[in-house]
Amino acid sequence: MELKPYMGYSREAGSFEGAVLIFAHGIKEAKVLAWKEMRYDIVEDYMDVAVNRLWEKDWLFKDADQEKLKQGIAHVVISPTGCRSCELWGEELNDEGYCPDCEEEYKINKRGVRIL
Repeated sequence: MELKPYMGYSREAGSFEGAVLIFAHGIKEAKVLAWKEMRYDIVEDYMDVAVNRLWEKDWLFKDADQEKLKQGIAHVVISPTGCRSCELWGEELNDEGYCPDCEEEYKINKRGVRIL
């Protein structure tokens, strides 16, 4: 069974307050990994842990531990690559490292300079 990408976060605080990228075989395994990683920082109890499957986001596999990925070992990425502007992750970044929202908002030119 291959690993799939998930986002783990606090249900109460929301994903914008902090989320981890998880590669797991299923949602139950992803939730356990999220709990183990976030229980002292973001979430206060197991019921607060939320996990969502990230469908059709194959670019996230670039952030995975490639050795663990090859061996099929579930794991957590604490700081996935995020947008250079908003620092959020989960959307595919352009060549300059900006998400679609920030690219549109700041109209990033080819040299990565913001045009207001």
